[in-house]
Amino acid sequence: MKRQYILILLFFVASLLGCKKNENLDRDIVGLGGDTWEQTALDQWLYNNFTKPYNISVKYRWDGTEYDNSKTLTPPKFEKVQPLMEVVKSCWIDAYTAETGQDFIKRFAPKQYVLVGSLQYNSGGTVTLGEAEGGVKVTLFNVNNFDKTDRSVAKRVLKTIHHEFTHILNQTVTYQKEFPMVTPAGYTADWNNSSAFAANGFISQYAQAAPGEDYAEMVSIMLTEGKQGYEAILKANTSATAVAAIRAKEQLVVSYFKQTWGIDIYALQSRVQIALNETAPLSPLTYLGFGKNNTALTVNPDNLPGLSADFKDVFAAAKTGLALVGGAGRILDNFNILYPAANQMVLRLNYRNSAGSPLVANFTYNVTSDANGNISLALASTDGNAGVIASGVTSLTNYLTQNKFTYKWFYSPNYASEYIGLFKTADPTSFFFGVPGN
Repeated sequence: MKRQYILILLFFVASLLGCKKNENLDRDIVGLGGDTWEQTALDQWLYNNFTKPYNISVKYRWDGTEYDNSKTLTPPKFEKVQPLMEVVKSCWIDAYTAETGQDFIKRFAPKQYVLVGSLQYNSGGTVTLGEAEGGVKVTLFNVNNFDKTDRSVAKRVLKTIHHEFTHILNQTVTYQKEFPMVTPAGYTADWNNSSAFAANGFISQYAQAAPGEDYAEMVSIMLTEGKQGYEAILKANTSATAVAAIRAKEQLVVSYFKQTWGIDIYALQSRVQIALNETAPLSPLTYLGFGKNNTALTVNPDNLPGLSADFKDVFAAAKTGLALVGGAGRILDNFNILYPAANQMVLRLNYRNSAGSPLVANFTYNVTSDANGNISLALASTDGNAGVIASGVTSLTNYLTQNKFTYKWFYSPNYASEYIGLFKTADPTSFFFGVPGN
């Protein structure tokens, strides 16, 4: 019986095989035809903003062939994708396009972005936030923790974007051979265990990994931190030798971008900050004020274009009024806003007497702030010179005390210079700004 059962079974299988000969073998094989999805509004947005204008594919649906299978990774959350890519577009693509034109991104941008929800954890205790493959594909990790309104989170993503794009530019045209020679002894494969990076002339810990990483870190930190944030990093470095080394690298970066790509990196830096401030605003008071990175503004209305017309009229009236005080013909040159103590501001007028000797007059104000950070000024005291000339400069002193003000970032027409200033809270068209410093 057992043998008979086997023979019957073999006969049945043979019959089935025989039937197969007459079937249509041209149809798609199940599982090998590729996956398809219904196009969503997100897919259309990605197509219109990345694929169509720049030939960049953004892949967010999970595909195991795109990742390192030895790592434990998770897919990105659907609702995180567009906010992330909006910041990528405004703070990377749009910033470069404004400086170079659309063809630059079309030519050099990686052709695919792959998004991963989680971090990629590595041996040795490090994590990967992003990686580039041959200038063609960039993978962004930690998407599920993205919040476009959280500046620190947005900066981490942008730092990865600008870092990897710098690698692509360097692969196209390499950076100067002098760059690795600025700090040749500081590079180490054990960078994550080396905490003395600042004292050794590196802008970040990872910059110690290799000259190419050092270069990409310089560019990405300059762009994502902005001028004031970058300067704050250098100011916190207590080694003059190390700061000099970083400054030397900065100048090599500046010349590389200008000579190779025709890009003013300081203008690009400003454009990135303007875009970043649209979604994650940074108050100028982060870097300006008593005990801050900058404790003064220098305002020169005659030589600094862009101040509002009504403020220039105020300053012109102060110049005229000062010259008439006592018929002494004094000349008002410019003024400083100083921050000598908490909740205090000084208006320092820089002027000359008729003989050309430089003089200063100090008006000290108490500062009060409302819940939104807008300020009001009340005169607290004047020094001797201010007491003498006060009647001639009332147009300026009244402007300050009779209005409430809001701090704001300002930029030169070519975006290469960044300023800090104040505008009337009730009338944003009335404002002045100056060069921050000490």
